[in-house]
Amino acid sequence: MNEERGRTQYTEKRKASSRVHLHTTISAGTRQLLHDLAGETGRINDVLEDAVNFFSTRREIPSCDECEAMEVSNLRRSLIDSADMGLVSSQVLSVLAELGCSGQGATELITRLQKIGHQQTKLLRGLRTIPHEMWENSFESFVSNVKLLERMGIFGFVEIHAERKTILATAKLMREQPEILLMMLIAEWDEAGYSVDAEVVTENKISVMWVDPLLFNTIREDRDRRVLSLWQERREVILMRAGQSGSITLNPSLLEWLMNYTINDVLDERTVVSIRDYIEQIDPRGPEIPTSIVDRVKRVALGVTALGLFEKCDVRTENELTRVQLRSRTSFMKDLGLKLLLALLRFEGVDEFAREEGVSTAVLYFGEKPEIGRKYRVG
Repeated sequence: MNEERGRTQYTEKRKASSRVHLHTTISAGTRQLLHDLAGETGRINDVLEDAVNFFSTRREIPSCDECEAMEVSNLRRSLIDSADMGLVSSQVLSVLAELGCSGQGATELITRLQKIGHQQTKLLRGLRTIPHEMWENSFESFVSNVKLLERMGIFGFVEIHAERKTILATAKLMREQPEILLMMLIAEWDEAGYSVDAEVVTENKISVMWVDPLLFNTIREDRDRRVLSLWQERREVILMRAGQSGSITLNPSLLEWLMNYTINDVLDERTVVSIRDYIEQIDPRGPEIPTSIVDRVKRVALGVTALGLFEKCDVRTENELTRVQLRSRTSFMKDLGLKLLLALLRFEGVDEFAREEGVSTAVLYFGEKPEIGRKYRVG
């Protein structure tokens, strides 16, 4: 009796652990993958059993598409697309707000954008948003960075031309000031070690070309100069719009002078020096001294325009003189702007030769008189 019971238990055990001969049809690629997963043992059966056991244990786990993190990600993606927005840091918003309020100097703006770009790359590296191996300096790795910017809503549309190693991207963030966006991105890409040349090609399109690292050093300086020139042109447009909106920025020295004197009084030397130093800080070309007369006049005129005193100011060379045509919103603003312009230009060794004046407009002609500005200039 016991012998029969033991034989029955053995038979049932064999049936429970018996092997099943399974016939199936799979693709050649899948078959090769199974061989690769089998490793040195070469037992495809083991791979299949492990796969079935793995998915069996995950049967009660929800799909990645249904998890909370994915829902948040999908919501963010939807907001970016529908609201036409981009993911930006609070630092970028702070810089743009200060720029809109005319409280952000151009040189300081560039410095801060570069710092933000460097920090952005370090953050992306730390979060491992892009795999470590994709940070190498190659076109393929750079494409992964640009695609991430597209998902963040920084770029709206990206065209990749692998044969020319070129990318054409539409600016979605700061679309009306793509030069500002480009300065930040160049700092980000330089920090990442990508050797790229870039420029704004149309109103809101940025062209980026990956170049051989051996050639990069020869084009980098020219690239930075071109981007800076684009920003200077854009800044004049921004200042003109700010002037048309009626905003005026007065530094403390000029405000103090206005509180104690009338428009007919002479600007004292201390006030002029203070205003000149302030204009040098907001000038995008930095503190170097321009050499030609027209460059000196342009620099000063742009500074006075930045204060909001001129609504429009055009500087050009005419008959060996420098011609300045300007317009203000009110006659008082024009008179104050002219007083400040003439005082600052005397510090540059430039004097007025002739003038045609209207209620809120004026055309002036300037020439060089080095002796009048010698005591204030270097060299």
